[in-house]
Amino acid sequence: MKLLAIKWFIMFITIMSNHKVHSFRCDRRPYGTTTQSSPADGRFVLQIVGTHNAYLPDQLYTVQITETDGASRFTGFMISAEGDLKPDPRNPRRMITQYPGEIRPQTSNTAKYSDRCLYSVEHTIASLKNSVEVYWKAPPSGSGCVTLRAMVAENDNVWFEDGSPLTLRVCEDTRQPDDLSLQSNYNCQVCDEAKYEISFTGIWSRNTHPRNFPENDWVPKYSDLVGASHTADFILWSPGTVATDGLRQLAEHANSSKLEEEILEKVGDGVRTLIKGKGHGDLKMNMPTYAFFRSDKDNHMISVAVGIYPSPDWFLGIARFELCQEDNTWLQERELNLFLWDAGTDSGVSYESANIETFPQDAVNRVQMSSYDKNSPFYGIDIKDVHPFGILSIRLVKTYHRQCEETPGEEGGEDATGEEEKSEEENGESNGAEPEEPSRYQNPDLDSSDDGGSEIVPSVDPESSEDCPMTPWEEWSQCEGICENNKIKGLKWRVRNHITPHHGEIPKYCKNHFETFENIECEEKCSENEDDIAAQKRVMVPVVSGKKIWSKKRDLPKITNKNNLFNVI
Repeated sequence: MKLLAIKWFIMFITIMSNHKVHSFRCDRRPYGTTTQSSPADGRFVLQIVGTHNAYLPDQLYTVQITETDGASRFTGFMISAEGDLKPDPRNPRRMITQYPGEIRPQTSNTAKYSDRCLYSVEHTIASLKNSVEVYWKAPPSGSGCVTLRAMVAENDNVWFEDGSPLTLRVCEDTRQPDDLSLQSNYNCQVCDEAKYEISFTGIWSRNTHPRNFPENDWVPKYSDLVGASHTADFILWSPGTVATDGLRQLAEHANSSKLEEEILEKVGDGVRTLIKGKGHGDLKMNMPTYAFFRSDKDNHMISVAVGIYPSPDWFLGIARFELCQEDNTWLQERELNLFLWDAGTDSGVSYESANIETFPQDAVNRVQMSSYDKNSPFYGIDIKDVHPFGILSIRLVKTYHRQCEETPGEEGGEDATGEEEKSEEENGESNGAEPEEPSRYQNPDLDSSDDGGSEIVPSVDPESSEDCPMTPWEEWSQCEGICENNKIKGLKWRVRNHITPHHGEIPKYCKNHFETFENIECEEKCSENEDDIAAQKRVMVPVVSGKKIWSKKRDLPKITNKNNLFNVI
């Protein structure tokens, strides 16, 4: 009898302990308040930017509290993350809380880590505000669902917590990998046009994918990023379809030329913009590559592909990715993990397999995982356990207001090379608004604002990037070096400049990916007579950051204006 009573007592304690764990809530009330929280009235909402009720493990998200009526303000807040409960593996009768990720302040001016609640941040200063943003680093895979809760205080006596607008429950995204298409919006009704930045960052390496990785580390590389913004009727590639010759060359040889031609042939007939970004290899494998594209009501999908080399016929990419959301707004931002696709043209099973043509050609499909061929890099591995081979980021840069009732042809289009549309000012309809495109540039030092504001626009190299315009290369300098035995062996150089945007600074990626100075070895005849040497005296360009120019007998010029091309005096 005594033993039975002890068992009942232990069971009661266990139940109460579990109940206590389930019902525990951190005290998030504002400091000094003497009132109870009011029911959330919908004027303030807690949101996670870039999610659809699911999170990607280890992803960094922006969490925000915003007002919804355009007038309400709040002074204090707290945002907390709570993990789900699960049985303790060491003691199934005991419930433990799973890790919910980390809530971080964006800046110390607006938020700080809470000293009274775990996995929480709260306001730094009780000032009036209409929105606030913090970071949430999602937990690793297998952490289940996470509940985010917000407390919002209008003042010391009026505050809200919990309830639908201030509580979010998000679970790990266990669907197919990110690079599968979202549901298409065939009835896109968004009127404004959009400009997007797309970037690809490779993460294929011996560390992330060690099995059967190519023996020589300098061999692996990515092809150029190639794709298009297009209509719902256009198919660049898609699972279940037969790869075109262009996709075959990209997948088998990391050669994008033919695929680019196929896209250019469809410009104006299903394609709005050719997307092109530089591929990387060897030491630059993990460097991001960038491109820009335009989308509109008709061309609201994108498809891109990146070949990996060496491989039988494998590539990365997304097909028919929808940018027009269900509420007819443009997608703001999305980051996608990319996994391997098989073009169906080669039957090799490993990166460096010999060429084995697939006949008849198979359809595009996912590279076979959980393979039982020991030569495969994915022998006995499920796709959920495979690291992505790259990350694709899509970010809305700007929207351009368009009237829905406008008929086709009323506004200029953008050709496949990315030439921008004319601004309203160029069409004689200037209303003093900001120029439509970053490709409208001027040199601020040449602006004649004192005599009417006319601007002098420097010439742009047509072969330069649309979003990183540059002046044409200057002529090569004369050969620079020491005259010995009537011959100069040295270097000659040439320069070009980034063209500064009218409304901003030169983007960092332009500076990192486009050179403004280059030199090559040269050899010229010369004379060692003093008169001839004096006549030969030349001026060298100043040393450009990161470059070395040598000369034992030349004077460096002075620069009258560092923003212009070099002026020698």
